[in-house]
Amino acid sequence: MKIYETTIIFDPGLEEARINDEVERLSQSIGAAGGEVIEVQRWGKRKLAYNIRKRRDGTYIHIKHKSPPELIGEMDRRFRLNESVLRHLTVLAAKESPRTAEEPGRVAETAAAGAETASTRREIHEP
Repeated sequence: MKIYETTIIFDPGLEEARINDEVERLSQSIGAAGGEVIEVQRWGKRKLAYNIRKRRDGTYIHIKHKSPPELIGEMDRRFRLNESVLRHLTVLAAKESPRTAEEPGRVAETAAAGAETASTRREIHEP
């Protein structure tokens, strides 16, 4: 199973209890399909970049989950039919490369070394 990230924007007028019910229903459908919810982040009410259905704000929920690929299409269908969902997006989570995870300072060192080499080349070629 792959790891996905789903961001859902709910209607700002929706009650907190109703949003919790929707998130719980989604978690249950992920579990029923053999998946697992890894993390649920509640980003709260935020201003939208542009109006959606004459709304200026939306309540954001971000869910990281491990699911079978077949479930993603079903989730998309459910979100489109749910009138309380203004927008949704599900993406495949980016894998962190083991090399970057082990050595976070190495990228900065490599960039600094590259900058030094470039400045040295300029000095050599200038008349």
